Amino acid sequence: MNAIADKLSSIPFFKEIALSEIEATARFWSPARLRATERLWQQGSAAHEVAVLMTGELQANYDGVEVGRVQPGELVGEVSAFIVGGRRSATVTAREDSQVLRLPSSALRTLRREGSGVYQAMLLQALQVLVRRIRQTDRQIAQITTGTVSAPARTQPSTLKRWWRAIRPGGPKTSCPPLENVLRRQPGLQGADDDAISTIAAAFQQQPVEENEIIFLEGEQGAAGYIVADGSVDVLRHVRGARAELLATLRPEDQFGMNTLVESGVRSASCVAGSAGWLYRMDAADFHRLEGEARLLWHENVLSSLATQIRNANAALRRAKQGLPVQPPAASPAAGGTDSGGGESGSKGDESFKQLLRASGFIESLPVSETKLDQVRVVSTEDQRRSPHFKKK
Repeated sequence: MNAIADKLSSIPFFKEIALSEIEATARFWSPARLRATERLWQQGSAAHEVAVLMTGELQANYDGVEVGRVQPGELVGEVSAFIVGGRRSATVTAREDSQVLRLPSSALRTLRREGSGVYQAMLLQALQVLVRRIRQTDRQIAQITTGTVSAPARTQPSTLKRWWRAIRPGGPKTSCPPLENVLRRQPGLQGADDDAISTIAAAFQQQPVEENEIIFLEGEQGAAGYIVADGSVDVLRHVRGARAELLATLRPEDQFGMNTLVESGVRSASCVAGSAGWLYRMDAADFHRLEGEARLLWHENVLSSLATQIRNANAALRRAKQGLPVQPPAASPAAGGTDSGGGESGSKGDESFKQLLRASGFIESLPVSETKLDQVRVVSTEDQRRSPHFKKK
């Protein structure tokens, strides 16, 4: 067996890949040794490769602050490598003498076109790493001061309310819009052939919702992602006591909860129907059950969405930290609130609080308005014209 292929076969996330497939990729990888304190990549530099650590330990620093460590058998730089025009989000250095295997981004695109199982395994690993980073960011913004509205909670409807719903159902009055057209407008699916779109659409279920219906609550275990088909969804964060803050109002084509498709976990915010309408829901089991080109396309599209969410969340979090200490704006007497006192007054403190709320909102959802402004694209979008799975325009 090729020496590089032998090392790759020992990596946990390649354990389900046939040895012959791993050996076929060995020509693309190159070994490199790093001495203690030697830099692998610099924050802000262009991302031209991905690497896997074989021995030693690496450290990632953002603006001089340690944000994570890499252990043997783990990928490093994988998210940036999948993104068109990606740049390093952190400086990576060796904490001790280490050895890595490097894979150029051009080789990653070649593996994508060849339908390599190695590419699929790396894509899934990139998704899992990204979800863990999202949860790390969420922990940083979890400590928010008192909210201004009542936090949503699950309660049993009264007898009168159940009777009223029976004679006047509060669900949507129109049929659910077709999902295929919404999918075709997703950045990673534009130009995809009809078969792939139909396969992805079939993995979703239509879900009617009533006004004020709770879709899920912050802290609940989740394993499903959603696309708003019709109506609106309010995203709220429970911020101590019985209070909450409105983080975002989602409209048709907006996504939310996609991170729990990759790995189940607790919800970072509550989502409540702002009006009667329709949702499209995909369960995690169906996400992982997709096969072939449809699987690759949808997994890449989710990677693109999550990468945009975490990038926007981190940007808002940085802006909030620049104005810390963060305090909520004082509630107006008309809203029944009172000055909290003791906090930073003036527009700077208010703006920092707003940015912190924006960061929190990006953790759970991705409004279309933000997508248009700051959407990242995965490597496959560069090769659409050369792929038989994309239609020529």
